[in-house]
Amino acid sequence: MNDDSVKVAVKGLLQVRKQHRAYTGETVPQSLDHAYKIQDFLVNELGENIVGWKIGCTSKMAQEMSSTDEPFYGRMLAATTFNSPATLDFGTFFAPIVEPEIAFRFQSDLTPSQSLYGTNDIMDAIDAMYPAIEIVDCRYAKGWPIGILPTVSDNGVHAAFIFGTQVSDWRAVDRPRIPVIAEVDGNFVTDGVGANALDDPLNALVWLANSCTARGHSIKAGEIVTTGNTVTAPIFAKPGNTVVATFGDLGGVQVSFA
Repeated sequence: MNDDSVKVAVKGLLQVRKQHRAYTGETVPQSLDHAYKIQDFLVNELGENIVGWKIGCTSKMAQEMSSTDEPFYGRMLAATTFNSPATLDFGTFFAPIVEPEIAFRFQSDLTPSQSLYGTNDIMDAIDAMYPAIEIVDCRYAKGWPIGILPTVSDNGVHAAFIFGTQVSDWRAVDRPRIPVIAEVDGNFVTDGVGANALDDPLNALVWLANSCTARGHSIKAGEIVTTGNTVTAPIFAKPGNTVVATFGDLGGVQVSFA
Protein backbone atom coordinates (compact mmCIF):
# COMPACT_ATOMS: atom_id res chain seq x y z
CA MET A 1 0.00 0.00 0.00
CA ASN A 2 1.56 3.29 -1.10
CA ASP A 3 1.15 6.76 0.39
CA ASP A 4 -1.57 7.65 -2.13
CA SER A 5 -3.73 4.71 -1.07
CA VAL A 6 -3.20 5.65 2.58
CA LYS A 7 -4.38 9.18 1.83
CA VAL A 8 -7.45 7.85 -0.01
CA ALA A 9 -8.37 5.64 2.93
CA VAL A 10 -7.88 8.48 5.43
CA LYS A 11 -9.96 10.85 3.32
CA GLY A 12 -12.82 8.37 3.29
CA LEU A 13 -12.65 7.75 7.04
CA LEU A 14 -12.63 11.49 7.68
CA GLN A 15 -15.70 11.99 5.48
CA VAL A 16 -17.53 9.33 7.48
CA ARG A 17 -17.13 11.49 10.57
CA LYS A 18 -17.94 14.79 8.88
CA GLN A 19 -20.93 13.63 6.85
CA HIS A 20 -22.12 10.74 9.04
CA ARG A 21 -22.36 8.39 6.09
CA ALA A 22 -21.01 4.85 6.32
CA TYR A 23 -17.67 4.20 4.65
CA THR A 24 -18.03 2.37 1.36
CA GLY A 25 -14.46 2.81 0.09
CA GLU A 26 -12.58 -0.14 -1.35
CA THR A 27 -9.13 0.78 -0.05
CA VAL A 28 -8.21 -2.10 2.26
CA PRO A 29 -4.82 -2.36 4.00
CA GLN A 30 -2.77 -5.40 3.08
CA SER A 31 -0.90 -5.69 6.36
CA LEU A 32 -1.08 -4.66 10.00
CA ASP A 33 1.73 -2.15 9.48
CA HIS A 34 -0.25 -0.49 6.68
CA ALA A 35 -3.37 -0.41 8.86
CA TYR A 36 -1.47 1.35 11.65
CA LYS A 37 -0.06 3.80 9.11
CA ILE A 38 -3.62 4.71 8.09
CA GLN A 39 -4.51 5.07 11.78
CA ASP A 40 -1.54 7.38 12.38
CA PHE A 41 -2.53 9.62 9.46
CA LEU A 42 -6.19 9.57 10.48
CA VAL A 43 -5.52 10.58 14.09
CA ASN A 44 -3.20 13.34 12.91
CA GLU A 45 -5.83 14.69 10.50
CA LEU A 46 -8.53 14.62 13.19
CA GLY A 47 -6.41 17.21 15.00
CA GLU A 48 -7.86 16.46 18.43
CA ASN A 49 -6.11 16.17 21.78
CA ILE A 50 -5.11 12.59 22.57
CA VAL A 51 -5.95 11.60 26.15
CA GLY A 52 -4.78 8.01 25.99
CA TRP A 53 -5.00 4.62 24.30
CA LYS A 54 -7.56 1.87 23.83
CA ILE A 55 -6.62 -1.78 23.57
CA GLY A 56 -8.99 -4.05 21.70
CA CYS A 57 -9.38 -7.79 21.21
CA THR A 58 -7.98 -8.74 24.60
CA SER A 59 -10.79 -11.25 25.15
CA LYS A 60 -11.50 -14.45 23.25
CA MET A 61 -15.00 -13.20 22.42
CA ALA A 62 -13.66 -10.00 20.84
CA GLN A 63 -10.93 -11.86 18.95
CA GLU A 64 -13.47 -14.22 17.46
CA MET A 65 -15.61 -11.28 16.31
CA SER A 66 -12.61 -9.70 14.57
CA SER A 67 -11.13 -12.98 13.24
CA THR A 68 -7.80 -12.41 14.97
CA ASP A 69 -5.70 -13.95 17.72
CA GLU A 70 -3.95 -10.82 18.92
CA PRO A 71 -4.86 -7.44 20.42
CA PHE A 72 -4.68 -4.07 18.67
CA TYR A 73 -4.55 -0.46 19.80
CA GLY A 74 -6.04 2.91 18.96
CA ARG A 75 -6.05 6.40 20.44
CA MET A 76 -8.64 8.00 22.71
CA LEU A 77 -9.57 11.63 22.16
CA ALA A 78 -10.56 14.42 24.54
CA ALA A 79 -13.70 15.27 22.55
CA THR A 80 -15.15 11.79 23.09
CA THR A 81 -14.05 11.17 26.69
CA PHE A 82 -16.62 11.63 29.48
CA ASN A 83 -17.11 11.21 33.20
CA SER A 84 -19.82 8.79 34.37
CA PRO A 85 -22.77 9.11 34.20
CA ALA A 86 -22.75 10.27 30.59
CA THR A 87 -25.58 10.95 28.14
CA LEU A 88 -24.60 10.70 24.47
CA ASP A 89 -26.47 11.47 21.27
CA PHE A 90 -27.24 8.15 19.57
CA GLY A 91 -27.41 9.98 16.25
CA THR A 92 -23.64 10.45 16.29
CA PHE A 93 -23.11 6.67 16.11
CA PHE A 94 -23.75 4.01 13.48
CA ALA A 95 -23.87 0.67 15.33
CA PRO A 96 -22.38 1.20 18.80
CA ILE A 97 -21.25 -1.62 21.04
CA VAL A 98 -20.79 -0.91 24.76
CA GLU A 99 -17.78 -2.58 26.37
CA PRO A 100 -17.24 -2.64 30.16
CA GLU A 101 -13.50 -2.27 30.69
CA ILE A 102 -10.79 -1.59 33.26
CA ALA A 103 -8.62 1.45 32.64
CA PHE A 104 -5.38 2.80 34.10
CA ARG A 105 -3.68 6.20 34.28
CA PHE A 106 0.06 6.53 33.76
CA GLN A 107 2.21 8.79 35.94
CA SER A 108 5.39 8.53 33.87
CA ASP A 109 6.33 8.26 30.21
CA LEU A 110 7.08 5.00 28.42
CA THR A 111 9.20 5.70 25.35
CA PRO A 112 10.78 3.55 22.64
CA SER A 113 13.48 1.38 24.20
CA GLN A 114 16.02 -1.20 23.10
CA SER A 115 14.68 -3.62 25.71
CA LEU A 116 11.14 -4.85 26.26
CA TYR A 117 8.98 -3.43 29.03
CA GLY A 118 8.04 -5.91 31.74
CA THR A 119 5.31 -6.12 34.34
CA ASN A 120 7.30 -4.26 37.00
CA ASP A 121 8.04 -1.42 34.57
CA ILE A 122 4.34 -1.01 33.90
CA MET A 123 3.33 -1.20 37.55
CA ASP A 124 5.85 1.49 38.45
CA ALA A 125 4.44 3.74 35.72
CA ILE A 126 0.78 3.55 36.87
CA ASP A 127 -0.82 5.74 39.51
CA ALA A 128 -4.55 4.96 39.25
CA MET A 129 -7.17 2.53 37.96
CA TYR A 130 -10.76 3.17 36.84
CA PRO A 131 -13.90 1.18 36.09
CA ALA A 132 -14.83 2.25 32.59
CA ILE A 133 -16.86 1.79 29.44
CA GLU A 134 -15.54 2.04 25.92
CA ILE A 135 -17.95 2.46 23.01
CA VAL A 136 -16.81 1.05 19.70
CA ASP A 137 -18.63 1.76 16.46
CA CYS A 138 -18.69 0.23 12.99
CA ARG A 139 -18.43 3.06 10.45
CA TYR A 140 -18.17 0.63 7.53
CA ALA A 141 -21.21 0.08 5.32
CA LYS A 142 -20.92 -3.73 5.61
CA GLY A 143 -21.57 -3.53 9.36
CA TRP A 144 -20.39 -5.84 12.12
CA PRO A 145 -18.32 -7.95 12.27
CA ILE A 146 -15.28 -6.42 10.63
CA GLY A 147 -11.76 -7.78 10.34
CA ILE A 148 -8.68 -6.66 12.22
CA LEU A 149 -7.15 -4.59 9.39
CA PRO A 150 -10.11 -2.24 8.77
CA THR A 151 -10.61 -2.12 12.54
CA VAL A 152 -7.07 -0.87 13.16
CA SER A 153 -7.29 1.56 10.24
CA ASP A 154 -10.33 3.31 11.69
CA ASN A 155 -8.51 4.08 14.95
CA GLY A 156 -9.47 0.76 16.47
CA VAL A 157 -13.17 1.62 15.84
CA HIS A 158 -13.00 3.77 18.98
CA ALA A 159 -16.04 6.02 19.43
CA ALA A 160 -16.23 7.11 23.10
CA PHE A 161 -14.81 6.49 26.56
CA ILE A 162 -16.61 6.91 29.90
CA PHE A 163 -14.80 6.43 33.20
CA GLY A 164 -15.91 6.10 36.79
CA THR A 165 -14.37 6.81 40.18
CA GLN A 166 -10.60 6.74 40.47
CA VAL A 167 -9.05 3.84 42.40
CA SER A 168 -5.75 5.05 43.86
CA ASP A 169 -4.95 1.91 45.87
CA TRP A 170 -5.10 -0.17 42.71
CA ARG A 171 -2.27 -2.54 43.69
CA ALA A 172 -4.50 -3.99 46.42
CA VAL A 173 -7.16 -4.98 43.86
CA ASP A 174 -7.28 -8.57 42.59
CA ARG A 175 -7.56 -7.49 38.97
CA PRO A 176 -8.28 -10.86 37.32
CA ARG A 177 -11.14 -11.54 39.77
CA ILE A 178 -12.90 -8.19 39.45
CA PRO A 179 -16.56 -9.17 38.88
CA VAL A 180 -18.35 -7.34 36.08
CA ILE A 181 -22.12 -7.18 35.57
CA ALA A 182 -23.78 -5.29 32.71
CA GLU A 183 -27.42 -4.18 32.65
CA VAL A 184 -29.42 -2.47 29.93
CA ASP A 185 -32.43 -0.46 31.15
CA GLY A 186 -32.22 -2.26 34.49
CA ASN A 187 -32.12 -5.76 33.01
CA PHE A 188 -29.13 -8.09 33.25
CA VAL A 189 -27.55 -8.77 29.83
CA THR A 190 -24.08 -10.23 30.41
CA ASP A 191 -21.24 -10.53 32.89
CA GLY A 192 -17.55 -11.29 33.12
CA VAL A 193 -14.34 -10.83 35.08
CA GLY A 194 -11.15 -8.84 34.79
CA ALA A 195 -9.31 -11.96 33.62
CA ASN A 196 -11.17 -11.77 30.31
CA ALA A 197 -8.65 -9.07 29.33
CA LEU A 198 -5.58 -11.21 28.54
CA ASP A 199 -5.92 -13.07 31.86
CA ASP A 200 -5.05 -9.84 33.72
CA PRO A 201 -5.60 -6.26 32.46
CA LEU A 202 -1.97 -5.58 33.40
CA ASN A 203 -0.91 -8.00 30.65
CA ALA A 204 -2.73 -5.80 28.15
CA LEU A 205 -0.73 -2.79 29.33
CA VAL A 206 2.54 -4.68 28.89
CA TRP A 207 1.45 -5.65 25.37
CA LEU A 208 0.56 -2.04 24.52
CA ALA A 209 3.79 -0.59 25.88
CA ASN A 210 5.90 -2.91 23.74
CA SER A 211 3.67 -2.71 20.67
CA CYS A 212 3.20 1.05 20.40
CA THR A 213 6.80 1.90 21.30
CA ALA A 214 8.01 -0.56 18.65
CA ARG A 215 6.23 1.68 16.14
CA GLY A 216 7.88 4.80 17.52
CA HIS A 217 5.08 6.00 19.80
CA SER A 218 5.16 6.78 23.51
CA ILE A 219 2.69 6.44 26.35
CA LYS A 220 2.81 9.78 28.14
CA ALA A 221 2.34 10.68 31.79
CA GLY A 222 -1.29 11.55 32.46
CA GLU A 223 -2.65 9.39 29.65
CA ILE A 224 -5.35 6.81 30.34
CA VAL A 225 -5.30 3.34 28.81
CA THR A 226 -8.37 1.12 28.69
CA THR A 227 -7.60 -2.57 28.46
CA GLY A 228 -10.42 -4.26 26.56
CA ASN A 229 -13.82 -5.84 26.98
CA THR A 230 -14.34 -7.85 30.18
CA VAL A 231 -17.78 -9.35 29.49
CA THR A 232 -18.71 -12.44 27.52
CA ALA A 233 -21.24 -11.07 25.01
CA PRO A 234 -21.39 -7.88 22.92
CA ILE A 235 -23.82 -5.19 24.11
CA PHE A 236 -25.42 -3.61 21.04
CA ALA A 237 -26.86 -0.27 22.14
CA LYS A 238 -30.13 1.18 20.84
CA PRO A 239 -31.65 4.66 21.06
CA GLY A 240 -32.99 5.34 24.54
CA ASN A 241 -30.91 2.63 26.24
CA THR A 242 -29.15 3.17 29.54
CA VAL A 243 -26.24 0.80 30.11
CA VAL A 244 -24.77 0.30 33.58
CA ALA A 245 -21.60 -1.70 34.16
CA THR A 246 -20.84 -2.64 37.78
CA PHE A 247 -17.34 -3.69 38.80
CA GLY A 248 -17.87 -5.12 42.29
CA ASP A 249 -16.44 -2.91 45.03
CA LEU A 250 -14.94 -0.57 42.42
CA GLY A 251 -18.40 0.80 41.62
CA GLY A 252 -20.31 1.36 38.43
CA VAL A 253 -20.19 3.30 35.16
CA GLN A 254 -23.27 4.50 33.30
CA VAL A 255 -23.95 5.70 29.77
CA SER A 256 -27.30 6.64 28.26
CA PHE A 257 -28.14 7.10 24.57
CA ALA A 258 -30.53 9.97 23.91
